Amino acid sequence: MEQRVALDDYNSDLNFVVCDHGYGASTLNYPLGFRLMWAGARATHGVCKGKVYFEVKLESYQDARCEGQNRQHSHLIRVGWSSATSSFALGEDVWSFGYGGWGKFSTDGKFSEYGENFGQGDVIGAMLDLESKPAKVAFMKNGQHLGTAFSFSNFPIGNPINALFPHVYLKNCNIKVNFGQQGAWFTPPRGFRYLEHIPVVSRVRGAIAPLKKLDCEVIMTVGLPGSGKTTWATNFQKQHPEKRYNILGTDLILDQMRVVGTSRAYPDRWQMLIEMATECFDVLLRTAASKKRNYILDQTNVYASARKRKLTQFSGFRRVAVVVQPDDTELLRRSQKRTKETKKEIPFLEIRKMKANYSLPETSDNLFDRVDFAELPLRSALALVRRYNRDNIQYKGK
Repeated sequence: MEQRVALDDYNSDLNFVVCDHGYGASTLNYPLGFRLMWAGARATHGVCKGKVYFEVKLESYQDARCEGQNRQHSHLIRVGWSSATSSFALGEDVWSFGYGGWGKFSTDGKFSEYGENFGQGDVIGAMLDLESKPAKVAFMKNGQHLGTAFSFSNFPIGNPINALFPHVYLKNCNIKVNFGQQGAWFTPPRGFRYLEHIPVVSRVRGAIAPLKKLDCEVIMTVGLPGSGKTTWATNFQKQHPEKRYNILGTDLILDQMRVVGTSRAYPDRWQMLIEMATECFDVLLRTAASKKRNYILDQTNVYASARKRKLTQFSGFRRVAVVVQPDDTELLRRSQKRTKETKKEIPFLEIRKMKANYSLPETSDNLFDRVDFAELPLRSALALVRRYNRDNIQYKGK
């Protein structure tokens, strides 16, 4: 096992690009939809005790020109610490602490004024003090201490399960990191040590990628819009943290875009973002197939042709289909709930086309090693899908 501390290509968003032997990073920049997206990553190692320090230098800005881009939000960065089980959106979960370039500190999705703005050319030092009571997170900008950002008294000192890892979260930025593999950009405060200088036995190694694709799994959800696929996927991901499933879906890409001021209530604008997200999804799918990870492909996937197009890229992976098909009454209830929450209604004609062409996956088609049914069992689901096909036969093949 490699002992050096670096940015972790396994513990990162798929649009996060690790370079310079793990000491540099940027974000995917093309197609243009990627310029609207955030991307995050943790370091290979974390700590559960001591006083630890690392630095991030914002080297330069990437080209962020893109329709739908808010110029004020085109180049963004957060630096900080997070637990291995938190999302890559730094500062938006419990045990996730981030200092952003707009002079904001965030944790658990709550933002507060802290420090000052920073940008291109600046160096941010991130400090984690697990020796003080309460424990503290603090930051420096270009060698100037900005004070304590957050204090917490309920951290289980010495428990590796709860280790905190260096974390960066970017949008259209090129960065370098210093974990102690080189000389200091700015000397850490007294008592703090670079993570690389912490004894190996006191570091906590993050999750390690599977050795081969045969050890990896790709799960494809199958079901109509609003059937509960995303709910199933997120619950399954939480129930199996050891698998570190990456969920891939158009809606999740839209969440990563977070275009300020854009509402689903504006159909033309929203349609543009959907098209951009679809382009990004295709790139991320190819990227995913090249990496040894576990995935959940969270889309409708009711067309046999779409399933084949996506899954043939995952040669060597264990491939599983999960059909999420509730009865009509429950499907209607869930669909109405989804429309109310997202303010996004799928056109009725599109639903009819999906129902006309809906087919259930089978192991005999040589795409799947296993087919599971999360709601209705096979016989009931098959009867319902055949009725959908009959009732919408005029849209078959469209």
